[in-house]
Amino acid sequence: MLPFEARAQTPAALPLRALRSVAPTDTTFAELEFLRAEIGGARVVFLGEPTHGEGNVLAAKARLLAFLQQRMGFTTLGMESGFFDLYKAQRAIGAGKSVLKNLQSSVFPIWMRTREFQAVVPLVGPDGLRIMGFDPQLTGDYSDDLIDDLEDFLDEAKGAKSINFELLGEATSYLQEHYELPLTQPLAAFEAELDKAEPLLRQAAAAPGAARRNEAVFWQQCLRSLRALARDYATHNPNAKTAATFVAADSNPRDAQMADNLLWYLRQHPTEKVVCWGALPHFANHVETLGSEELRAYRPMGRAVKAALGPNQVYILGTLAGGGTHGLVGTAGQPVPTPAPGTLEASLLALDSPYAFVSLKHDAPGLQLTTYAFDYQPLAGPWSEVVDGFLFLRSVAPPHLAAADSMATAAAPAAKGDSAAAAALASRPPGSLNPAPGRGGATLGRPVAAADVSGLRTVRGVVLDQRRRAPVPYASVQVAGQGRGTVADAQGRFSLPLPGPTALQVSSLGYEVSVVQSPRGSEELTVLMAPATYALDEVRVAAAPLDPVVIMKRIIKNIPTNYEQQDYATEVYAYRRLSNFDTLRYEAETVSRMRVPAGYRHFGGGFLMLEEGPEVQVQQQHILAQRGPRQRRDELGGVQGFTPGTADPVRISPLFVARNLRKFTLKLDSTRQQGNETLYVLSFAARRANLRSTGTYLTGVYQGRLLVRQRDYAVLRYEALWQLDTATFNGVARKNAGRQTRLAQLYSQVFSADRSTHTVDYAKATNGRYYARRSIGQSQRAGRTLNSQQPFYYQTLVEQFLQPLPEAGPAPAPKPKPKSKGEVPVPVEVPYRPEFWAGYQRPGGPLAGATPATAPPVAQP
Repeated sequence: MLPFEARAQTPAALPLRALRSVAPTDTTFAELEFLRAEIGGARVVFLGEPTHGEGNVLAAKARLLAFLQQRMGFTTLGMESGFFDLYKAQRAIGAGKSVLKNLQSSVFPIWMRTREFQAVVPLVGPDGLRIMGFDPQLTGDYSDDLIDDLEDFLDEAKGAKSINFELLGEATSYLQEHYELPLTQPLAAFEAELDKAEPLLRQAAAAPGAARRNEAVFWQQCLRSLRALARDYATHNPNAKTAATFVAADSNPRDAQMADNLLWYLRQHPTEKVVCWGALPHFANHVETLGSEELRAYRPMGRAVKAALGPNQVYILGTLAGGGTHGLVGTAGQPVPTPAPGTLEASLLALDSPYAFVSLKHDAPGLQLTTYAFDYQPLAGPWSEVVDGFLFLRSVAPPHLAAADSMATAAAPAAKGDSAAAAALASRPPGSLNPAPGRGGATLGRPVAAADVSGLRTVRGVVLDQRRRAPVPYASVQVAGQGRGTVADAQGRFSLPLPGPTALQVSSLGYEVSVVQSPRGSEELTVLMAPATYALDEVRVAAAPLDPVVIMKRIIKNIPTNYEQQDYATEVYAYRRLSNFDTLRYEAETVSRMRVPAGYRHFGGGFLMLEEGPEVQVQQQHILAQRGPRQRRDELGGVQGFTPGTADPVRISPLFVARNLRKFTLKLDSTRQQGNETLYVLSFAARRANLRSTGTYLTGVYQGRLLVRQRDYAVLRYEALWQLDTATFNGVARKNAGRQTRLAQLYSQVFSADRSTHTVDYAKATNGRYYARRSIGQSQRAGRTLNSQQPFYYQTLVEQFLQPLPEAGPAPAPKPKPKSKGEVPVPVEVPYRPEFWAGYQRPGGPLAGATPATAPPVAQP
């Protein structure tokens, strides 16, 4: 957004052209024929928009794009989206791959996820428009492939092994996800690795083969663009800016590189004519003439492109609105300001036509005008120096979210719309810790000194792998049947104050649960954890196991057959328990009805959290204990495994998307036989745990394993481990501590440990489809709050049992929109009904030590 000053001006009478329609379905272009003379022989046409929040402006631009292609011979659509992303998408489209899926993987979702932009898709393809991106930012799913593809290209070059591709990959992923440089990698280290690649690319650019030469030239420009992005973020960190501190000149480095990328494309493709799609402030020319102190220092890309190509080679078209609302896709938006008397918009509102065209280049050169063309701020000056023409719409409205069936259902999680939204998602807790079921383990003793404090005896111990006698780091040590315990450290050691011999439950992902008794004396407790095994009969290793990648591809291929693809409903019994240190803060159980829409794939809500997700209706609730205020969502868990909508990883995890397989290391642990069934135990680990591979932000580790039935390649069991990237999270938190910014509010804690796991058992329903039958999550989060320095040590357990219902039922009514900005809906309280719980058969059996069903909920101060 560009907040600018202005002074009122009264426009002279201007010749106007009334337009019949802005609908992309209107392909009768007779009324637009005047644009031939208006645009003339320009090689570049910029189609600008006042903000990104006008749906019918997007529709109008789609119609203009069709006219420019079909009547004036324009051949390329240039998007304000990633330079690398669109290059990769164009190569795939040129090879005959899906236009829709490739646009989804490259174009900023602020356009691609709108209903109005879908009219652009049929215009692109081998027989239609080429696509290119001029933005140095990393905007789509393909961004995650940038360094991998560079490594593949340089693989045969001598000296390529000296490049630290891992450092480049980590830094690039961070640039993509967080809009800033990694705190642990200075700009100099990143640029040093880029410097190593430059001579190798120069050699490749001189190769005898034309294909390799051309690709090398692309990579040279791509790394220039990437370097510029890193330098820009180092100088103008977007996360450190607020609406009050951002100025237009902060965008100068980005605009300069956008111009450079577009001019590079024009040089490489001398016969192409390009239509550019984006925000008008970027496309403008001499904005310094508009009388704004702030704009005098701003250098938009449009000015640079016009200077390089010449004024008659570039045409800039802006958009004006007389009223209505504007805002993010799917929202109610905010009102367009009423145009002041004497402004161009006020004059245009007097027209009978809802749409009109104003030529400034030909009919109003040098005329002083006042318009709201930039972010609805009134600006006065000789607007013909800024744009060549205006398209006027009497009223605008926010874009509509594209219907799920109009978009590829395999789309990966959306790129972030802005740094605030990304930070909001990043601040969510990283997930759950779930022990593998079963019993086992043993204890050994050796003497140690242990003090007795206030009747409690501190029991110390160590958790070891039974086979390797190696420490099991961060194992969960719980007092059986109670909401308290601790977590072992990285060496498997723990200490826990206990009143006497006590049953302890020790668990860790990949191991059987070990239930042991604490010692009577002062000896140290040693817990041996047995690697988890499945209860399989007649186990044997198959003679010729398949490649794990092949197995994973078959799992993904069979998902549409094995798992429900239509709307469905399920009953969910959930038990939740939260403790902080040794204090039980919350314990409750609920019975709910959950409706899952067919297109649900993103547990975070997809692009800007606007996609349709599960609707959960709590029908019965029993609060057994509650100490203090209502628990925050981040305390109760917010990543996969903690809510009913996150109980099914096959539906929502990026692991089960074909194009993400290269992001994981896969290993076939064993092939087993159970009766006539062959089962595969497949382990996975994200090569780089980032948004694209985990579905969430700031993850440091994502790994686990699957139990797969060979007959139909259905996943019968899923285990996964997450660990928060505490170094990055804490660095951001400390860097922003004390500031009055949104980022400081989101990163208000620092962590010493944050570990979570999720285990799911799948079963087959009567309709032949598999469903998540049981989902168990548990997490440990330790650290302190920055403002109060108050330490915390949260342990959360969430166990859910799901049972499909016969019918999905109708879609829920739209939720009422907040009446005011920032208003938070108040949750509906569900009364405690003891008669229900007295007769309810809990799927997991009776609760240990639960409050009798006849008692009211326990509320503690």
